[in-house]
Amino acid sequence: MMNEELYLKSRMGNENPFRVPEGYFDNFAAEMMRNLPEQPQQSKFVRLRPFMYAAACLVVAILTATIYFFPHDNEEQNIAAVTPTTDTYVEDVADYVMADNIDIYACLASEY
Repeated sequence: MMNEELYLKSRMGNENPFRVPEGYFDNFAAEMMRNLPEQPQQSKFVRLRPFMYAAACLVVAILTATIYFFPHDNEEQNIAAVTPTTDTYVEDVADYVMADNIDIYACLASEY
């Protein structure tokens, strides 16, 4: 044992200072049940709530899988709308870098 423990045992002793009144645990369970508040009867909705959550998750999963795995009819039209032509792309890049025709000519001339 450590010195502190020996010191405390020599000063305080081994007696437990906490006491329970006589017969306290004889009727403990009955007293506890008597003191608990009445619980209202659960409705059907409360009992079915986990199943309703599971059904909602299943519906969301099915809709997500349907949208993700089955292609749309107008997919080719969407690809054509998203893919820009070369001229449009060059114009967009030139606008982005704020280059005018003189800058483009100077850049092309310096490459040769």
